[in-house]
Amino acid sequence: MQVGTLIIHTILKYTNADYQNVKMNKIYGFLENEEDLFTSCPVMTTLEVIGGKWKPAILWQLENNEFLRFGQLKKRLGVITQKMLTQQLRELETNNIILRKIYPEVPPRVEYRLSEYGKSLVPVLNEMANWGLNHNKAKIK
Repeated sequence: MQVGTLIIHTILKYTNADYQNVKMNKIYGFLENEEDLFTSCPVMTTLEVIGGKWKPAILWQLENNEFLRFGQLKKRLGVITQKMLTQQLRELETNNIILRKIYPEVPPRVEYRLSEYGKSLVPVLNEMANWGLNHNKAKIK
């Protein structure tokens, strides 16, 4: 068993007699390895794309602005390093969540905005924000 996974493990010996048990365990949500978790659980898939310390904050900034330049994003996010911001933006771009537009100017100007596909995350981000507000209120009480 791997530490830190959310996998429900079953202890089965893989013999012909156990094949049906293994098949039923997969049907009813018992996963054999961590890869199964990411391919079968839509929540984990979503977190794989938008999870982490910086991606939600980047998406929140882009949701609330038509577009932002790299320097504007860095300034709004505060303590994020240039390397980390670049990495996070590349991952979001790879997943078609954001669009990057490069203007042929000197010095080069690059703008980031949510793609149409990325805009489908706006309700998710809003619900996350609502949950966070309610959680913070509950902690205060």
